[in-house]
Amino acid sequence: MLTLMRRAGFRFYVKSGSAQEKPHIYVTRDGQSWAKFSLNPVSVEMNNGFSRTELTRLQGMVTDLEPQLLQVWGEYARSQGVRPEKEERQAPKPAPSPQAAEANADPAA
Repeated sequence: MLTLMRRAGFRFYVKSGSAQEKPHIYVTRDGQSWAKFSLNPVSVEMNNGFSRTELTRLQGMVTDLEPQLLQVWGEYARSQGVRPEKEERQAPKPAPSPQAAEANADPAA
């Protein structure tokens, strides 16, 4: 487990090997209660031990911290050799080589 940050007595973390999944984080207070939140958009995926009131408070915290959590998640994913989806969409496609352009040319032309 990799701790991303601590706020208001809660620890925000990711589990090893989870960089292949969509951005998400786990939050725990005491090591007993925990919840999993997806990021972008923020939603509760699992809850183990938090009351409804605590979970609502946590979801608000995760929403407020979402930009920072996504940034740290991206750094974590890159450290694991995974490109975050946003980067994959923005990555420029390589231009075809002249040989590839000739191979794809219409022979009837």
